[in-house]
Amino acid sequence: MQKVIAATAAFLALGATALAADKGGPPATLAQIQAMPPVTTLTRCYVETSLVGTFLAAGDRTAQGSVGGGCDLTAGGISLGALGRVDFGDATTGSIAAKLGYAINPHLTAYGLAEWRVPEIKINRSGSLFLGGGLETAIAVVNGLSVFGEASISAAKFGSAATKDDVSTRAGLRYRF
Repeated sequence: MQKVIAATAAFLALGATALAADKGGPPATLAQIQAMPPVTTLTRCYVETSLVGTFLAAGDRTAQGSVGGGCDLTAGGISLGALGRVDFGDATTGSIAAKLGYAINPHLTAYGLAEWRVPEIKINRSGSLFLGGGLETAIAVVNGLSVFGEASISAAKFGSAATKDDVSTRAGLRYRF
């Protein structure tokens, strides 16, 4: 038993030495640690305006205006956000959504979207879950302005025929402050 414990201790000691040697040199000094750039974490809120519609067949085309707002927390290229919207048309609809995205480059972000939509803005109305995705790109001419496009489908309609109320596309502008 003592030989097993001694062999295990020797193996662990050799492994620790090998790991320390793999670090590539002496530990960083305090000045080097202080000079390292901080992890970038950025929270930015925005307001948006968009045109939302369905375009399934020649007779089933609709479009309506929308306003909304939200905030995104971005750290290391990963973006997590929440937003709310109101769509104006034949009936006023409302929605809240969560976004999870990745910055492809400093100006272009791709994101997934989970949105809960209520057909009429009333507390006792039930809604439905829509899943989709989008792209957002900054407009270099105006600081804080970006253009985005999204598409989503009702989660209940995956794998089955969708009607015009189950599919939507959205394009618009966001202003971040």
